[in-house]
Amino acid sequence: MAECTTVFYLLRHGECEGGNILRGHTDVAVSQTGRASMTAAIDRLVERHEVEFDQIFSSPLRRCSEFALNLYLKNGVPLKLEEDLKEVNFGDWDGETLESLYQHSSEMIESYWKNPWAVTPPNGESMLGFESRVDAVWQSILQQYSGQTLLLITHAGVMRHLMANALGVSGVAGFYTQLSLAYAAVVKISVFTSPQGHFTKLHWGND
Repeated sequence: MAECTTVFYLLRHGECEGGNILRGHTDVAVSQTGRASMTAAIDRLVERHEVEFDQIFSSPLRRCSEFALNLYLKNGVPLKLEEDLKEVNFGDWDGETLESLYQHSSEMIESYWKNPWAVTPPNGESMLGFESRVDAVWQSILQQYSGQTLLLITHAGVMRHLMANALGVSGVAGFYTQLSLAYAAVVKISVFTSPQGHFTKLHWGND
């Protein structure tokens, strides 16, 4: 196995239409403000840091895929939509306002925030199932696009899990509940591959 470094830039979608809801798989578009913040984030990478992407991967949900398609049309960077880059499916909670959820499911949703591995939303996706599918698509992309610079346009839950993985952390609810991740946030993760295996590094700030 030849030595190489694969660089992932993870971009969270911008502010969405529809207000303060648990979006999950609810398919809503980004607002005008959201689109502007995503554009600014990419412009900073391309112009200030001279980043060139070899491939774009995106969640198929509109709040990610519409911006990804525009990037493809503008810059010609190959684009692939990946089902497994979707946010966690909140089941019956999907699309509900947090206010409404606390009115009729306060105990269960509090338990979920404290330990999402032990509680699954009604008709929703288990946290273990969610993390397993994200891990699978990450490994598939790493194997097929080794040594390239990649842009993943996705969701906060996906990014938090990948950040935890990069740090070798698992089963810590704080990554989902206490790690602030702004709309249009960009996170860089590099993976150095050698005959000894993979070494993953999470870059923070301007690193």
